[in-house]
Amino acid sequence: MAIKIGTVFNYLQLPDVSNFPFVIKRRKDGIFVQKGLFVYTESIEGYLIGIIEKIILLNEYFTDALTIKAYNNNNPNILKGLFPSDDFEFAIAIVKCLGVIRFNDKNKKKIDRIQRMTYPASPGREVYVVDEDVLYKFLGFDTEFGLNVGAVKVTNVEAKINMNRLLNKHFAILSISGGGKSYLTSILIEELLTRREECGTPAIILFDVHGEYSYLQNIPELKNKVKIFDISYFQIAVPKISLYSFKKYQDQISNVQVRELSKYIKRLKKEKKNLYTLNDVIESIENESDGNRNTKQALIGWLSELERLTLFGPQENPVLDKMITKQEITIFNLQKEISIRKKQIILDYISNRLFNLRRLNKIPPFLLIIEEAHQFSPEAAHSKAISKPIIEMLAREGRKFMACLCLISQRPKRLSTTALSQCNSKMILNIKNPYDLKHLMDSSEAITKEYANMISSLGVGEMLLMGTVVNYPVFIDIRERKFQSNIEELSLAQVCIDWQKKLLS
Repeated sequence: MAIKIGTVFNYLQLPDVSNFPFVIKRRKDGIFVQKGLFVYTESIEGYLIGIIEKIILLNEYFTDALTIKAYNNNNPNILKGLFPSDDFEFAIAIVKCLGVIRFNDKNKKKIDRIQRMTYPASPGREVYVVDEDVLYKFLGFDTEFGLNVGAVKVTNVEAKINMNRLLNKHFAILSISGGGKSYLTSILIEELLTRREECGTPAIILFDVHGEYSYLQNIPELKNKVKIFDISYFQIAVPKISLYSFKKYQDQISNVQVRELSKYIKRLKKEKKNLYTLNDVIESIENESDGNRNTKQALIGWLSELERLTLFGPQENPVLDKMITKQEITIFNLQKEISIRKKQIILDYISNRLFNLRRLNKIPPFLLIIEEAHQFSPEAAHSKAISKPIIEMLAREGRKFMACLCLISQRPKRLSTTALSQCNSKMILNIKNPYDLKHLMDSSEAITKEYANMISSLGVGEMLLMGTVVNYPVFIDIRERKFQSNIEELSLAQVCIDWQKKLLS
């Protein structure tokens, strides 16, 4: 049964096509009308749905300064007995119009279509709370197979987002440090790993910069679906990398030196049968009597520097095409690695390999999650990041091959605009930096000044969900995780106590 909460009326040149006001009906059944509630009224185009953006409380008794002076100078209880001011108090709600829906059945259950409004709401029409079933369909949620990330604010309707709409066109999770990015990511991982097998779920690859997701391997329900690889044992197969990759990883190598290097690589491929190391390449150059001495010495210097990174070997480790499995997560733990350059090389190699394997259909569709994405794909033109080109390529072309991308960052302004603009859905938690907020407003028309102000005031556990994943931007209370991490239970004081005990033992 529809719940009536008010009546449309004329107020300050409203209603118009974008907004309509209504007087909130006084109720005795506990229904609390508040900002963020989804409502509808019948218009000549169909059922006009909107969201309450502002509530104004008016009382004619207190519009005049002399009345307020008399009220303050006398006993308020006596005045209220003589003049029942409470009876003249009323509330006005200002509704932002979102769209018009038409039903193709009398019970208003099956939505025929959703369209933009072109005509204002009619004064005198009654206003109702939108039913949960209608709200689900209007927002574009997936009631049967959706990923449950929490509840729509005010309404408490479960926010079950459609996996295809979220992943296939990429998405970003943005927030200040400590705003809940990793917590939200863990919830998405929970939902993907625990989905029914017949629903169809991609493989997940996660670059864990701070080691925040290691707890997943200790969860009994997930341990068979979680693989964690310590990056200390990572190895790039030298025979598998191209001449371009040598120049990419060591950009001081000139084109002349690359041509010189190609001779030694071709020789080693025949002699070693594709099982040679970077050190073999260096020895081959040193033992060569022909060729320009200066070119050879420069090549040896650049290759020796690459060798000192301890990232290169005769074979790939891990073997990526045998490691990636549908509805399982592979976590590359970068916690022990300090060098940004090494982390960028690792991410670049793995991402390129995954993308090429996916294009050849040798691995299942995958979701690549990159923590601290601004480190790997910075916006500044002078910031040379080895991994930036592959991230931008995945953002532009990945969806064609079902290679999905999730970028997580605490500094949207420092993240590549090319990559961020291709993330068609965004999960935005608390962001306070005005430059980051302006960058978001510039990169997305849906983020207005009002939305930016609301984003800066979001608390922990609240987010704005927007983009192709939903039909209209919506604020959500993020649900609690099913599986908790022991790391989050530690406090600064407890770590200090444990450290002192360690020194004394």
